[in-house]
Amino acid sequence: MITGRRHGDLARRIASDIQSRRRISLGLDTPPVPLMPMPIATRKSPEETRKYELDGGIVIVGRPTFKEFMAGLNRGWTDGLESVDTDELLAHELESDGRFNKLDEPDDVQLDGERPPPSYRLPSPKHTPVFSPLQTIHQSPPLAVRSTHPSPSVSPFMDVPPLVIPQLPPLLLVPFTNYIGFTQIPFMIWDFFNQRHKFRAGAEAAYKLIKNDTRPFQAPTNMHKHSSTDEPNLFYSDIDFDKKAESYYKNPFTSTPANIEKARKEYYDALPAKLETARAISRGNRERTKEEIAHPPPTGDELRAERMKKEKRWRADLEGWAIVNPDQEVVWDERFESLQVFVDSSLSDN
Repeated sequence: MITGRRHGDLARRIASDIQSRRRISLGLDTPPVPLMPMPIATRKSPEETRKYELDGGIVIVGRPTFKEFMAGLNRGWTDGLESVDTDELLAHELESDGRFNKLDEPDDVQLDGERPPPSYRLPSPKHTPVFSPLQTIHQSPPLAVRSTHPSPSVSPFMDVPPLVIPQLPPLLLVPFTNYIGFTQIPFMIWDFFNQRHKFRAGAEAAYKLIKNDTRPFQAPTNMHKHSSTDEPNLFYSDIDFDKKAESYYKNPFTSTPANIEKARKEYYDALPAKLETARAISRGNRERTKEEIAHPPPTGDELRAERMKKEKRWRADLEGWAIVNPDQEVVWDERFESLQVFVDSSLSDN
């Protein structure tokens, strides 16, 4: 199971893992090495692994997950393959904006006359485990690590998005609405006393997987026309999956950019005073107060690391919000027309 703690985590994870696969297939990286040797009897060839993956499926729960999945899929098969250290880029950007220029004067000089370099960077995720981006419903990914060997740079001939993407396992689209907030308490109460509907939806979803009946993904460019007495000439595509759930989003979510901008302004308004305190204590211009002795204020390097952490989170939250906010359509690419969707053939006309 692939989960994300914050909006955008899933899209970044899928995009990163797809790009890793592309790099491996082009010989730019070596395949991940399992931390524990696999018994020979259980080892599978790449062809067997691929077939096993396609025999499974991808379960997508709720519209936000669907939006992130499609965004990550598009980014993974469209973005370039050159390895980019985003932490390093952000560190240089923050270093060059002048916020810490005063602190970089000989105020933080140590007793030996040398000042340690700024601690802009957070712990690098280079050696975190790498898993398959598209897990099948039957298989957990093997624990593995990236190769530490430096990979060659990407030639312009390789760094081109493919015209056709490999076939993906079928998608099981499971609707889900998360009721949050005081105004949605009636829906929560109704849900509590009508759990049978959730059990039925779960059973129907499992039945689709067992039957293993699929149909082509209904793309925006290939919509099927439906008509009814109440709403004639309606068009439907799978891009609209669970769109009704977006009407229940709370205001704090829809105002995410404004909330982040407010938090960023408050932080930077308070930063000069913190820098001044760190500089004065570093110079020895004044003694620490009793409160500062009990709770030492952050040093210059600690303030840099704190700023780096906050900026990473703010930017990641904005990126995630831009994907799942109700005004943003699901990312679509004509290369995804080969997608398949699980259906219950006994209840579907498709």
